[in-house]
Amino acid sequence: MGSRDRNDQGEYAETLTERRVLGVFERVDGPVITSSDVADTLSCSTEAARRKLSGLYERGILGRRKTGRTLIYWLVEQGEATPIDAEDPFFAAEPAREGGPGDVAANVDEHLYDNV
Repeated sequence: MGSRDRNDQGEYAETLTERRVLGVFERVDGPVITSSDVADTLSCSTEAARRKLSGLYERGILGRRKTGRTLIYWLVEQGEATPIDAEDPFFAAEPAREGGPGDVAANVDEHLYDNV
């Protein structure tokens, strides 16, 4: 039989806790981590690491962004809005019309000529 610990109910005890996953931020260089960082640091599968990171993202504890084929995760500061990702419906929205509040170039031009 395996050497996994069991809890008081006889079920396998969770060894890949959120606390351990968050601890990976202190053990790797840089402000972001990947599921491979978690898997390598905590000796677990990348799939288990991905599930844990995804759960932390869904709860707003981590932000994430896809770079190439890799999802990177970072700690969200308390009070910071949860970052959006490519699956967010916002990205499917129609772009701002020219001259509207979302048109940065038009707004910059407008302010440049205000003082002429």
